[in-house]
Amino acid sequence: MTPSRRVLNVLTLTTIGAILADLSLALILNLDFSATLLAVYLMWILSVSLFWLHPGMGAMAALIGALIGTQMSFQIGTLLLVILFCGLTAMYCAQWLRRLYLVLALILAMNVGMIQEDPVLAAGFGISAGGTMVTSYLIGRATRRQLATRLEARAELEQLRSAHQDALDAERRSIARDLHDILAHDLTVISMQTQVAAATGTAESRAAALTQISTSASAALHDLRRVLQVLQRENIIEAGPGDAPELDLESGLQRFTERLEDLGFKVDTAVHGDLSSLSQSVEACLYRILQESTTNVVKHGAKGHATSDCTIEIEVKTDTVNMAVTNRTDDTQTPAVKHPSSGTGLISMEDRAATFGGTVDAGAPAAGIWSVQVTGIQMRLLR
Repeated sequence: MTPSRRVLNVLTLTTIGAILADLSLALILNLDFSATLLAVYLMWILSVSLFWLHPGMGAMAALIGALIGTQMSFQIGTLLLVILFCGLTAMYCAQWLRRLYLVLALILAMNVGMIQEDPVLAAGFGISAGGTMVTSYLIGRATRRQLATRLEARAELEQLRSAHQDALDAERRSIARDLHDILAHDLTVISMQTQVAAATGTAESRAAALTQISTSASAALHDLRRVLQVLQRENIIEAGPGDAPELDLESGLQRFTERLEDLGFKVDTAVHGDLSSLSQSVEACLYRILQESTTNVVKHGAKGHATSDCTIEIEVKTDTVNMAVTNRTDDTQTPAVKHPSSGTGLISMEDRAATFGGTVDAGAPAAGIWSVQVTGIQMRLLR
């Protein structure tokens, strides 16, 4: 543990203040300055200066200076310095060094006691000096533990703050993906139906297009309400009325198929396995991926083929779920690269699939074909 700048400043100012007070008192009382007194002052200054560089160096300098001071018959001042550094070493030095320092300090205290001629004075002086050194050491050790506990608590608090921020960032990314999926799909359908309504000349076709626009707008509002409910549960916005529907994969498959068919696509669907065995989280994941995939069909798919223009296949296995959405593209165009121009939709699908241990492979396996293959979706959310 490294001494803080505040501790170093306090130690330095205290040392300078004590020396100046002692010198002032000597001047007031007209006392002579002995070489021993000046040596003690120099020893204090040297020890504190070395303590700035390294606590162990300052402590050992104080111990050596105290040993010299006792030989010069100036025991009290030197022992006070050693007592001070007993606490400082216990706070800032390594375990072996602070224990060694305490042992050497106690030996010094006994040596000072043995110098006294009176046996009672010698015993009392040695015991009191040794006891004060041990007390200073214990106070320093307790302070060290308190500081260590405080630093650990501060580090844990920083980790919790970081984890909380990561969770908030993940939630924001999830909300952003939901908003992208909702708006990209439904607004694309609305845009296509608007073009159909503008291009057709019959009242019946325009009415059908307007009906589809109304349905798509209503679905977008329902999905947006679901996102708002997530924000309400997190107390990000105030709660409001309305319940959002669950993202049911079976109804979503029917819903997206009908939308494609309303836009003139011939769609074939196939479901292998029991969709009701899927958890709500897996259904929501596949629902959003299917939504984004069919949005891409609306944007880039070609229609009017003799066979199907788009095929949707879902396979539910024992532990995993696979899904494939394949559509025709214009044969006169160069097959698209694996990643779309913006990449937002594909990144969203990859993130959702990765959450459940799955992968997304999107690309053109042949000219005039675009395919989104979702494989390895686990039946339960990965922890």
